Parts: sequence; C-alpha cells; structure tokens
Amino acid sequence: MADLKRIPGVEPKIARTRGNLWRLAAARAFWPFAILVGLFLIFALTGVFDAASEKFASLSLIVFVTGLVVLGGLGWARYAGPTRKQAVDALDRQSDLRPLTTLSDRPSRPDADGVSLWRAHETRLTDAARRLNVPSFAAEWKAFDPLYLRYIVPGLVAVALLMAWNSAGERMQRAFSPDIGSLFGADSIRIEAWITPPRHTGRPPIFLRDAQEPVRVPAGSEITVRAQAPSAPKLLVDSAGNDQRMRFDVTPEGAYEARATIDADSEIRVTWWGKRASWVIRASPDAPPSVEWVSAPELLPNDKTEFGWKVSDDYGVERLELVFSRTDAGGNGEPDSVAVQMPAISPKEAEDTTAIDLTRHRWAGLETEMRLRATDGAGQVGLSEPVDFVIPEKLLLQPLARAIQDIRVTILREDAPYDAIPVNDEALTAGAVYTAATQRIGYAPHGIQRAARMIEAVTYKPAYYFEDVSIYLGLRHVESMLQVADSTDEADTTEPILWSLALRAEYGSAADALRALQAAREALEEALRDGASEAEINRRLEAFKQAAQNYLAARMAEALANGLEAPPNDTDSAQQGGGQGLGGSDFADMLDALSDLTETGATDQARQLLADITNMLENLQFQQGSGSGDGLPGMPGQQQGENQEDVPQEEQDLSETLRELSDLLREQRELNDDTLAEQRGEGPRSGNQPGQSPFGEGGEDPGSEGSNLANRQDGLGDRVEEFAERLGRGSAEDEDGEGLGGLAGELDEETIEAIERAQRRAADALRDGNTMRAQRNQDEATESLLDLAQGLAGQLDDLRRERLGDEYGGGSNETDPFGRPLGGVSDGRDVNIPDEAERQRAKDILEELRRRYGETPDEEERDYLERLLDRF
Repeated sequence: MADLKRIPGVEPKIARTRGNLWRLAAARAFWPFAILVGLFLIFALTGVFDAASEKFASLSLIVFVTGLVVLGGLGWARYAGPTRKQAVDALDRQSDLRPLTTLSDRPSRPDADGVSLWRAHETRLTDAARRLNVPSFAAEWKAFDPLYLRYIVPGLVAVALLMAWNSAGERMQRAFSPDIGSLFGADSIRIEAWITPPRHTGRPPIFLRDAQEPVRVPAGSEITVRAQAPSAPKLLVDSAGNDQRMRFDVTPEGAYEARATIDADSEIRVTWWGKRASWVIRASPDAPPSVEWVSAPELLPNDKTEFGWKVSDDYGVERLELVFSRTDAGGNGEPDSVAVQMPAISPKEAEDTTAIDLTRHRWAGLETEMRLRATDGAGQVGLSEPVDFVIPEKLLLQPLARAIQDIRVTILREDAPYDAIPVNDEALTAGAVYTAATQRIGYAPHGIQRAARMIEAVTYKPAYYFEDVSIYLGLRHVESMLQVADSTDEADTTEPILWSLALRAEYGSAADALRALQAAREALEEALRDGASEAEINRRLEAFKQAAQNYLAARMAEALANGLEAPPNDTDSAQQGGGQGLGGSDFADMLDALSDLTETGATDQARQLLADITNMLENLQFQQGSGSGDGLPGMPGQQQGENQEDVPQEEQDLSETLRELSDLLREQRELNDDTLAEQRGEGPRSGNQPGQSPFGEGGEDPGSEGSNLANRQDGLGDRVEEFAERLGRGSAEDEDGEGLGGLAGELDEETIEAIERAQRRAADALRDGNTMRAQRNQDEATESLLDLAQGLAGQLDDLRRERLGDEYGGGSNETDPFGRPLGGVSDGRDVNIPDEAERQRAKDILEELRRRYGETPDEEERDYLERLLDRF
C-alpha cells in the first residue's frame, strides 16, 4: 500500500475536502439555529425591540433563548462530523480509478512479474491522485439550500449593522437586557420618592424623578420611597461603598414604603425583577453656627443688662443663650444659662441689641465669665469669645427687702445634696409619727438650714416689724416649704415667692401688677414670634389687656395714696392739658390697634406696638398735686414748679396757639374717623348725633349723616380760617400793629392754604357722597395741621431752651399739646399707632380673602388663597 502522505498535495486536498464536508454537515444540522440567530440580530439592529413594548421584547428574548437551546440541542444531536474516509471517498468519486482508495490495495501475487506490474499500476494511480480537485459540493448545497438563505441572512445582518452603526451597541444591549419584570406586572409599579430635609433647615421636601441629575440635600435628610407593586421591592443604599438593604413596610393603604437617612453621598436603588429606579444624592454637611459680641454687656439704669450680638448659620439658629461660669472661689465649674430672645424664628443671620434683667439670677453680684452660645437645629453649638462680667444685683433700699433677697440667694446658691433620711419601718404602723419625714430640714445642706433660720429671725415679733401682713405670711409659708423639702430642687421652688415678697417689700402692691404685665407681654410676644394659632394669640392678647389695665389701676391707686396726681382719664382733658389719657380713649386706641395688627397678621408691627405700650406703662410717672386743675403733667407754657407770671408773654401766646391748634387737629381726626365709619355703613364714632353740631353752632338737621359730616367739615374749615386771621393773616392787628399773638411772620401761609384747600375739597366730596375722596383730602388736611403744629412746637422748644438753658426738660414730665415729652420721659405719645384707615383696609382685605376662600370651587385657587391666609 502506498503512503498517501508521500504523494505531494494529496493530504491538503483531503483536509480541505473534509472541511467542506464539515461545513455542509454543520449547516444541515444547525441551519434552524443559524436562521433564528440571524433573524434576532436583524430585529435587534433595526430597532424593532426598541419600538416594541417591554413585554414583547422580554417574550422575544425568552423565545430566542429557548429556541437557541432547543435548536442547538437538536442540531447537536443531528450533527455527525465528517471522517477522513468520507473525505477520501469524496475525492475518489472524481475518477473512475478511485486512486486514493486503490492505492491502499495490496497485490494478490507478489511475484516478480506481479510486482513490476503493480508498480506500474501505482504510478498510474499516483498521477491520477495528483490530478484530483477539492470538491465544492455545489450540488449538495443547492439541494440543501435552494433559496440561498446562507447568503441572504448574513447579508441582511450586515446591512442592518451598517445602518445602525452608531447605535448598534445600545440596540443590542437593550435587545439582550429587556425588562423581564414587565411579564410579572412591573409595568404597573408606581414609585414615588421624596427627600425631607431636616426640619431646622426650613427647606421644602424635594420630589425625585427617575434618572435625574444628582440632587444635593442637607446631611441628615430622610428619603422616603413609596411603591405600588405586586410584592415588596428592595431598597439598596450605597453610601461610600457601604451597601445597605432597607426593608419595605406595608402601609395601611396597601402600598410599600421604606425610609433611609442620608448622611453622606449615596446612590439609592429600588429593585424588583431588576432595577426600577435610582437616584444619586449628594449630602451637604451642616456647618455649626457662629456667634459674636457686637457690643459688650453694660448695665442700664432700669437694672437691665444690654448687649449687642450677631449670629449666623447656614440653616438658622434655633436657640441663643447667655452662658455664665463663676470665676470666684465659690464656683464649682458648672455653667448656667439664660435664654436670649431672637427677633425671628430660626434666623439665618441676625444682629440685634438685647436688654435682659439678670438681677433675678442666682449668681447676681458675683464675678462670672460670660459667653454667647448659639445652637442650630442639628444640635451643633457655637460659642463667642468670653467676657468677664459681674452679674448686677437688684438695688433694694428697704431693709426687709434686702433681708428677703439674702434668704433667696442663700437657697439658690446651695448645690450640696441632702443627707440620706434613715428608713423607719415603725412609721408604717397606725398612729405612729415619723418625725424625720416631716422635719427634713435637719438633713438639708448648710445653706438651706441657714435660710430657714434667717426666716425665723426676720419674722420674729411680726407686730413690730411688719406693716404688710402678706409679706409675713409669705415668709412663714416659705419656711414651711423648706421644712418638708427633701432636695435642693424642691427647695428652689421657693424662689418665685421670695422674689415677689422682696419686690412687694420694696415697691408695694404695684410690683405684682408689673410682674403680671411683663409676663403677659412675654407670653404674647412669644405667640406672635412662634406663629401660634389665632385662638391662642387672642387669648394671650386679652390677658395682656387685662394685665395692662390692672397695672395702670395699681399705679394710680399708689399715686393717690402717696398724694400724687394721676393723668386724666378722659381724652379731652388729655388733649387740653397735653398729657396722655392713659385710662381713656387713647389707651383704648392703642389696644384696639394691637388687636387689629394681630388679627391681620402684621406680627412685626404688633410686636413693636406691644413693646411701646409696655415701655410707656413702665415709664409712667406722676407729679405732686397742686390743688388746682392746672397742675397736670405736660401743661404748656411753664415748667414744673414754675409760676405762670415768670413765663414771657410771647411764650404764653405760643403755648395758647398750640393748645388751640391741638383742638383743631383732634377734631379733624375725629371727623376722619366718622367719615371712615360712614364709608363702612357704621354710626359716627365721635359721639355727636346727626342733628347736633360738634362746634355748638346750632342743632339743625341737614337730613343725612353725609350732609352732617360736610357741615362739620365746613365748620372746621371756618375755624381754621378764623385761627389764621387771628394770628396775623390779613389786617387783623392789635394795638401794637402786630397780628394777635405776634405770630404773623411765623405762620406758614402755604401750609394754611393747603389745609383750607384740603378741607374745602373734603366738604364738597362729602356733599357729593364720595367718602373715599373725602377721606383722602381729610388725611391731607390732618398731615398739614400736624406739620404746622410741629413747626410751632419747635419754636416753643427754642424759646424755652433759650430762657431756661440746661434746666429745660431736666426731670420734668411735661409735654406740649402735641405729645412731645419735655422732660425726656415717654408717656406714650411717641408710640407709633398705625392709622385706623390703614388697619381697616388690612382687615377688609383679610375678610375678602376669607370670603373668596369659602366660595371658590377651584382647588388651585383655594390653595393659593390658603397660602395668603397663612398669617405667619
């Protein structure tokens, strides 16, 4: 047998033939598999799966993968790889000699003649083998694939690939990674997510959208994910490489909800048969607040400590405090603090000057190191530079008051604990008396025992030393409380009683009313600052009104008991005398204005007016009675203790002019109020009947309120004209050739003409029934009258200052007819009361908003009106 490997070119032909047979066998076995792959690739590259639904794409992938497995298995079962013999046979079929097979034969008679003949036969077969070609099996291929799909399908795949060259990768990725969960209801899943920043930041919730840009939120924010799904999804929180898996809880509504806190940069993912949503969250750290002194603490004459401060924080300062640490030898290192009120709730930046009464502090009179401490909503603390400060003591002049104050601070400064009280089981038997349980003072620390002995000494023989029996009874009550107290905290509960007793011993009963007034003011100011409910604000407002009336009554009673005169209670007297009618309509107007401001939500103005009213009442002063009706505070034309004969005539004339101008201004304001009442359909406010002239010029009835107001305006205009004529306008001259009062050159003619012109227009508008136009002109007339009065009052000030020098205003409590305090003591005239018309307009707007809110069916408009009605 000839070796085929020794025949050049035969073995490669056998190998290539075997390869052709392998391809043909593979095609016959795996053609369904190949057609399925080609069709899927064509669909994927042409974007069919992108346009189709997730369910279709998922089903297609499942069918494709299943088909691959099935057809691949069937093809593998059918496939039989070609052998070498099959390749040799395929080559031999090209020649009738079948050279490759024949060369493997052996001669039957290996004799000499046969061998030579056989060699000649092998040479012939070898030449025939060399001439063999590798078969293409075209006939077999044509019989197997008459439609040439083996070329069409790959060609279509290539065309689709070229057409989708830029997006081929994305399309293939989407084709091989569809949302399998859509087959199980994932398309019905609804996911809502929002981030709630910490409350102290004041930021609104942030609603998240899927695949949005990274969101930056304050550190400590809480993310809430709520899902409507067939079963509970999973929440994954990847924070700085630390993966956390959060559990979804079922809500009462049947939804699934999970929460997580964002303390650092995180990626949030919701998975359910694949990723359903994801967000990238950036956490911004919260910086601690900063606080500093603007001005060092200093003691004011009213015993308050004033200091300036400035705070700032990225989200707002929640609390500001004064922190004290004792620096004397008796200190134990434990600090104490006092709250400082800020002008707003959680301000990001604030600068203010605060006055606090520290005289009640237990360390009053001791050396301390004082700092400002600011705390933000996250609990972070900022401290100012320390300041050495001696806390001021309350200046008490009465010996009894000083003794009570010593008792009080002795109790408050005792920090040592009580000794343990021994247990006595016999105390549980009937009729047994356990003395140690009722006399705990023996187990108290030294300071508490000393305070009890001090009370016993002070209350010795009360008939000799106590004029006010309530102080004695209060001290005895405090002693009984100390006898049964079993801790320093319980002993400290006596502090309010001892403080009130000390003030009562020093100032009398008015001190109680003042404390109640201050407490009511603080409560109302806190409600306005913190945005309390309307009902709560009204409740505290009524308490403040009652406290103010009680304090005013107590001060008047105390003044009368001491032989002093109180300010007049009626408005007319206050106007004529230049004083403040605190018990009459002026004070009532202040309280009414405060009510209007709180009702309309003008909290800043309400707080300012509240402070002004309180300061006015606290600074209220009385003067020694003179036995006549001319000694009221603020009487123009003379200083306290000065005779009328000592005042120059020019100054007396100017004072009388101011008094008359004060009457004109008051009557014009009353007319303004009545015009406003007429506009709202209410009755007149000045108390004049429709047929009664306010000027005493007759009782004619014009027939309507509008005509009556016009007549009153005309009459007031005539009085202004007469006032101007008497003071120098025209030819009215006295014997010296000067205008009455010598004021011809001091009146502003333009201002007089502006007053008259505005009053004429107001009267015409009232006759026409146009109350709004009349009100505008009346306001102009009022402002002009006030400007004129202020000019004359300035002239009066100059005259008095020129005559009296440094004595002018020193310690005097007087005012001119226009409310300017001559002695530097505020009596309430400088209280800025908002105009009644302005307040009424605000109330009308508020009522209109409420009416529209109740009537509109539009939810969007109701939401808008609700935001407007949110007073704070």
